Amino acid sequence: MSAADTMERTAAAPVPHPAAGMVERWWRPWLAVLRLAAHDAVRHRARTVLATLLVALPIAALVGGTVLTQSAVPSRDLALAGIPDGVHATVTATAVTPTSVPFPQIPEGAPGPWIDDVSQVPAGFKELSGILPAGNSLRQYWNSPQLLATTGLDLKPGEQAVAGAGVIESVDRRKISVSTLQEADAETLGLLLPRLSSGSFPADSSGTVLTSALASQLGVAAGDSLVLVAPPFNGMMGTSGRIGDAVQDSQRGYRVAGIVDSEESQAWALDGWISTMAAASPAGVDGHWLVVGDESVTWEQAKELNRLQSFAVSRHVLENYPAAGELYPVPVDPVALLGRIAAVAVTGLVGGLLVLFLVTPAFAVSTEQSRRMLGLAAATGATPSDLKRIVTAQGLVVGLAGGILGAALGSIAGIIARDAGPSGPTQFPWWILPVGVVVAGVLGMIATWLPARTAARLAPVDALKDRPTEPPQPNANVRRRMAGLAGPLLLLAGLACAALSLTLPLPDVSGQAMASGGSGAPGLLALFMVLGLLLVVAGLVQSLKSLVGLGARLSGRLPMLPRLALRDAADHSSRFLPAAAGILVSVLAASFLAVAMGSMVANAKDMNGSMTANHVFVVGPNVPVSATFDRLVIDDAIEKLRADFPVAGHHPIFTTPGTGPLHLAAVMPENRTCPDDQWPDAASSVEVGAPLHCVAWEGSYHPGMSLAWWGGTSTYIMNAGALRSSGRPGAEAAAAVLEAGGAVVNNAAMLSPEGTVRVARSTDPLPDDSNAKDTVVVPGAFMKGFASYLTVSPETAARLGIESPEYVGEYVVAAEGTGPAELARARELMMADNNLLMVGLPQLPYPWGEQAMLLPIALLAALAVAAAAISILLARTQTVRDAATMHAVGATPKFLRRFTLVQACVVLGAGVPLGALAGLGLGWYLIAWQRRAARGMGNSPWLETVPLWQVQGVLIVSVIATGLLTAFIIGGPPRKFVRRTID
Repeated sequence: MSAADTMERTAAAPVPHPAAGMVERWWRPWLAVLRLAAHDAVRHRARTVLATLLVALPIAALVGGTVLTQSAVPSRDLALAGIPDGVHATVTATAVTPTSVPFPQIPEGAPGPWIDDVSQVPAGFKELSGILPAGNSLRQYWNSPQLLATTGLDLKPGEQAVAGAGVIESVDRRKISVSTLQEADAETLGLLLPRLSSGSFPADSSGTVLTSALASQLGVAAGDSLVLVAPPFNGMMGTSGRIGDAVQDSQRGYRVAGIVDSEESQAWALDGWISTMAAASPAGVDGHWLVVGDESVTWEQAKELNRLQSFAVSRHVLENYPAAGELYPVPVDPVALLGRIAAVAVTGLVGGLLVLFLVTPAFAVSTEQSRRMLGLAAATGATPSDLKRIVTAQGLVVGLAGGILGAALGSIAGIIARDAGPSGPTQFPWWILPVGVVVAGVLGMIATWLPARTAARLAPVDALKDRPTEPPQPNANVRRRMAGLAGPLLLLAGLACAALSLTLPLPDVSGQAMASGGSGAPGLLALFMVLGLLLVVAGLVQSLKSLVGLGARLSGRLPMLPRLALRDAADHSSRFLPAAAGILVSVLAASFLAVAMGSMVANAKDMNGSMTANHVFVVGPNVPVSATFDRLVIDDAIEKLRADFPVAGHHPIFTTPGTGPLHLAAVMPENRTCPDDQWPDAASSVEVGAPLHCVAWEGSYHPGMSLAWWGGTSTYIMNAGALRSSGRPGAEAAAAVLEAGGAVVNNAAMLSPEGTVRVARSTDPLPDDSNAKDTVVVPGAFMKGFASYLTVSPETAARLGIESPEYVGEYVVAAEGTGPAELARARELMMADNNLLMVGLPQLPYPWGEQAMLLPIALLAALAVAAAAISILLARTQTVRDAATMHAVGATPKFLRRFTLVQACVVLGAGVPLGALAGLGLGWYLIAWQRRAARGMGNSPWLETVPLWQVQGVLIVSVIATGLLTAFIIGGPPRKFVRRTID
């Protein structure tokens, strides 16, 4: 080949792009170190497996927690699914009193319940269509209240008659079910009706379509007849307003035309019954419409509808979600915001620590074990950057492997836990799988920062000789003393910042201050909060090292084994600290969650009332009809339950009628009252003799009521035996007061210092001093957490003027010792093929709430136990040479096992107590902030900090026992000796 040919080929050769050269120069070193990292991972299998498990644990917790908490279908998707095919939007015209303030809807619909004015007629066709696009049309439909469906009445299809409470009483209860009915004209019903599984579309208003669940309960098929009965109105209103009042005591016969596959109990029919009666009494009855046509309903049009106290759920709006600035403004309370910041900061810190301190130790041990290999690389020309890259590559490889394993384990655990909880529409959050793997890889690289920094500082000779690299430091003794004091000083500084965040004044949330932008320094409070948490964490880690160093210096008079273990931990902090830190943080996380969970349950019990406790539950009618019918249904169900469940007895419960002429309520003592428009807060209401603190209604004590019936009032009527059977704390003493003609209250502020209660009698449904026709003073008792605001005996109720109490249900007493699981089985037995009943079980029967609520604590406890075992196993991979040397010079297997157990005691003794104390402290701090934020907003929940000591004890014992068992198993002499030339 001639020189000319060579020159020609050279000229024709492509010139590499400069960017390609840069990428190649960056990639080649990484390719080499990734191969080296993979080879090193295979060579040190035990270390790699343990390190991968340590990475997988927090990723499994992340993925499992996400699957458990983020599987609910988003409200936006549920709202879209609620719009029938071929429909642009659904419109609801409420009976809210018209004002200048529009109905503040969100794109998904109403932001919450609304209060209809029973005298207000909602916006009609003319007003609504004037706002919607001209080419569209409005199609109205009607939703019934809960109805009784039966095959036991002789009413022909298409016939309609007055029902009355006694019509249904003679019917066999097995031929009755509860259902709702949706009515519309033929064209609109075609849009609303799901696909038929059998039968046909109704030909006229005498036909109906049923769900398969309802048809099965009634034992009917296409062509059979049934009757729908509207029961008496009990005062309860839902999203259709007073529709129950408009159609009460009427009945209509139908022929089953078709069946729809569904687990709900529902029926569809052409308009003619509900629609006619609603049109005859339209006041207070909400209107429901479908928007069909060519044009979409926009967000601007929806807001125009809001001026008519109506709202629209539009397909176009949901698919093209409005910007935040276009939505209705939500007032921001700076105190509430600080409370949320505290919750996010504390829980985020715990989660971050859990991940960081479980992952970092694995790579710290890896770097320590790879010192000779890194020293050899340095001796052959590797730069400090190359050494950093080697360690970082190890982190990437192990991190990705742990991420894949953790994502798989977390997905399985999350699905199992989710399926064990309450049912509902769910979807798997697939996005968390790649996120978990990527997070693990990134964490692996981040967690190797300190080990990589240590590797870059290695002296090649020291590394090859397996000696620690200790650069000469002037004033070493002074530095050692300063290092020993650094941990306590950091802890003190962190505690001081936390204390300041709890004592500095909160922002002013009064109306005037909020109107002017608020006052106070929320930014300063948040700064002290976050800074305090970070300083406490740094102080804990530094104190861990200082604590062991102090123990080693003071171990001179200890027996040989603890003295050796303490000094070994101080001399080899690179293997002691990672193991102890991993145990500390995992115990901290579980301990913190136990405090948060116990306090949350205690707060829920303070702020919500329950009728029962222990082995007692309540039963009420799902659709109240009459006292005779309701008692027959409940008595039949209880007698049927006796065949499969130990029922010890049952007692009736009554209430003052919600629509009666007279109402009762407990009012505050005359010498201990609140100013006008103020009421006692929770702290004043849950303990007898507590100082009185009055606040606005929004922050006052008005506990929720967990009941098994509809209707009635918050005043209950029962005899002393029924109250004793409730199982509630204080029921025995309260029952004695009932027998003496007194009253029982669930608000201690209503009880006078003399032990009496003032009962206001009024024709107003909400009696108080201002509207009472008189007040009666009776002996009183307080029952904390009871659902009933006021409880009297039947004799006392009659003396106070209640002539006809309303029957609402029964206390059912199971055999002594019956647990929550057996009560849940009783509920399943009673409600099997019977939707006429509601069954109420004791709320939050355990200190941690329900059994399912213990699952997150159990998972974190299992994580702590696994972290203890893996950390000790990981540390063992470094001490195996020491064990071999000791065995070679005469140490017996028994001595080695005892020495390993003592080493494990040092690791556990440093990590477990500090972790438990730190978890308790962080939990107390979070609850203190929640309490402070709540009081700043005008109420005072979060009255107790409950550590759940039994859970804390099980956690500590489990971690220590697992760690010691692991140490005992691996504590013998090494089975395999490898002679190295360096030794």
